[in-house]
Amino acid sequence: MKRKQNVNVVRSELRPLLYKFMRRSRRFVPARLQAALALTERLRDVPSLAVGGHLYGSARPSLQLHVAYGERVHQRLKISPVLRDHGRFSSKMPEWGQVLLNAVAKTGFSDFAPELRNRIIDEAQAEIAFPLRRLIERPLRVHLNGLSAEAVITDVLKAAEEKGKSGEVAQYLVGAKLALRFNREIPVYPANKSDRTSHFDLAPRLGDFEIENAVIEVAVGLPDDKHLQQIAEIQKKSDAEVWLLSRADRVEIWQRELKKEEGVETKRVVVTSVEAFVGQNITELGEFSAKGKIDRLKALFDLYNTRWVAKVGTPGIRIQAK
Repeated sequence: MKRKQNVNVVRSELRPLLYKFMRRSRRFVPARLQAALALTERLRDVPSLAVGGHLYGSARPSLQLHVAYGERVHQRLKISPVLRDHGRFSSKMPEWGQVLLNAVAKTGFSDFAPELRNRIIDEAQAEIAFPLRRLIERPLRVHLNGLSAEAVITDVLKAAEEKGKSGEVAQYLVGAKLALRFNREIPVYPANKSDRTSHFDLAPRLGDFEIENAVIEVAVGLPDDKHLQQIAEIQKKSDAEVWLLSRADRVEIWQRELKKEEGVETKRVVVTSVEAFVGQNITELGEFSAKGKIDRLKALFDLYNTRWVAKVGTPGIRIQAK
């Protein structure tokens, strides 16, 4: 009976905590859920209920051995991580980690033997993993009727952003669009792989996609030095036209930053949105008819699901259209 009561304490304490600290704008934050799993996993080895005993670093404290603990709990629960760093950079653990540990403390955790402590941790992780599993495994669902192709792609990217997967989804949609538009095989690579100089790759791709005399790079985030320098490097190594694809609300920001970047010839760079790059072609391929547009969107998502997601993606980024 005592064990059951302690389990109930975990649930009653953690559920409101999840909604208060694990959500932002009414949506769960995948990185924070992952970080919470890693923190509770560390309790098995280091049963300290003071968050400071689990962190290292001063300017930006992080969970000690966060990757090792994150991988261990994800493997045991059979959940693929949304982010490889297990939430290190976006978790803000010092702000909520102690509150999480306080919830565990209310079970009497410190007074129990390892067997019961592990049982309490199991229950805590089950509560944390439930919304994370849904984020990871539930497909992206979009409606097609009554929307422009650009609006549909916008909805897909918004749904992907909630899972922390907008970069991957954007890149794979661009690949599927190119395959559909040109009726040709487009090599399938994991997002942001094989397009960087490497000692082990003597001929790396210049960008995410290379089509004739164009290099296409997908960068859905805000401008960063890595991508800005990559564009300058592409222009230095080739006479290719560079297409930089971002989110619609970030196109102007990228244009401004590219003008400031030394070594970038802005007249050789086309900056546009993923939404427009994919959506406009779909509308044209559908011959501007509502039925044709929907048929082409379904064909796009089928390519995306069967080639990119099946090969380099995860179930939670499959697109299910209605």
